[in-house]
Amino acid sequence: LAARLTEWSAAWGRRVSYTEVAVRACALALREHPRVAARWTEACLVHPERIDIGVAVALDDGLIVPVVRDADRRSLQEIGSEILGLAERARAGRLEPSETEGGCFSVTNLGGYRIDAFTPLLNPPQTAILGLGRARPRPTVVDGSIVARTLVVLSLTFDHQVVDGAPAAAFLDSVIGLLEAPDRLIG
Repeated sequence: LAARLTEWSAAWGRRVSYTEVAVRACALALREHPRVAARWTEACLVHPERIDIGVAVALDDGLIVPVVRDADRRSLQEIGSEILGLAERARAGRLEPSETEGGCFSVTNLGGYRIDAFTPLLNPPQTAILGLGRARPRPTVVDGSIVARTLVVLSLTFDHQVVDGAPAAAFLDSVIGLLEAPDRLIG
């Protein structure tokens, strides 16, 4: 994945981030695992009509989670551009309230810090959130040999009222499969 990010960055004229790749992978995986995108209400389980994904943006005095609409129907380039615009408007205090509402899932990335893994907190009424730690070279066994590979720790927090461990793990496994085959994220 790290090599593809470098290639895409050169081809697209901007830095392609792990966040946008994770948003795209989660959006595609949510198609296969719609319960992870559902939310629990007092009356019933509600499945979203769209896959809108929130992206945590750090502000000087807190955090805000603007939403990428129809993330499963948008290209990786479109998602990246949308995230950049949302983050810029968020930091300038120019987000519209509607730009932070209606997400069915969220992604948060602390990879800019020396954080390998963390437990992200849910963004109610969402059922799940994916946290990304920093991407860094780590020793990995490949075909019986130890090699350095750039790895990222993924942490999934989810509401057990809506989804249990095995279905949540199946969702995360789908996300990992997409990240390990990054060309499937283009489109």
